[in-house]
Amino acid sequence: MPPHWIDEAVEQVFRRGQAIVRAGGELADWMAIRQGAVSLHIRVAAGTEVGVAVLWGGDVIGWGSPLGQDRALYDVTALIDVVAVKVQAATVRAARDAGERGPGDDIGRLHSATALRMQEQLALRLAGSGFQRLVNVLATFAAAFAPTQGARGLHIGLPVSQAFMGQLAGLSRRQTWIYLGQLADAGWVRTERAQVMLEAPAAWLQLPAHVEREGLECIATADDCSATLGLLCLAAASGRSGGGAVSTR
Repeated sequence: MPPHWIDEAVEQVFRRGQAIVRAGGELADWMAIRQGAVSLHIRVAAGTEVGVAVLWGGDVIGWGSPLGQDRALYDVTALIDVVAVKVQAATVRAARDAGERGPGDDIGRLHSATALRMQEQLALRLAGSGFQRLVNVLATFAAAFAPTQGARGLHIGLPVSQAFMGQLAGLSRRQTWIYLGQLADAGWVRTERAQVMLEAPAAWLQLPAHVEREGLECIATADDCSATLGLLCLAAASGRSGGGAVSTR
């Protein structure tokens, strides 16, 4: 069997808090996340960054990705320990230009999937009320961190700041604090000094599909959201994957 461009891949580990890509820097490697999660920030002024999205397993963050073709548009930082698979961009370009089977289709498919994930998160800033936007952001975090913490545990710790949560939801820090407090009063999050904890991870993981099916009304208020998460908890406990048989209407 002839060699494939992915045969040249090597793994690299980035520790929590480590910069992986810097905005404006050259993207010398095609890179995909095998494990872990990263944050994307854009610089809006000297010393000021705004959170754009969070990416995780299967997303691409190097050359030929939505981050940029040859130079990065965003800062990318490991939110937890990240294992990335990378191939030198020159190797991938050579394989593509030589007509080797795979590079164009593989890279295009992964690029599209990552771009869609970013677009969905950017759209959260425009969808619904501030409370609804924050709930959707928290559900996104559940999906990002569940693979490393497990969905069957009692909670998922979110190693991100409340400021970053608010940026992804288009909220001020005060608004974020107020809405998190409402969810904490209902028992669905726990705010600690170092991080926010999501209670009942299985329910949070089912929430995006449920909201897409039922509409934003099911998380319109803290009471509505609590009722919806409660039903999803029951669905998970009874073994119904995805909450498909549950309706809040």
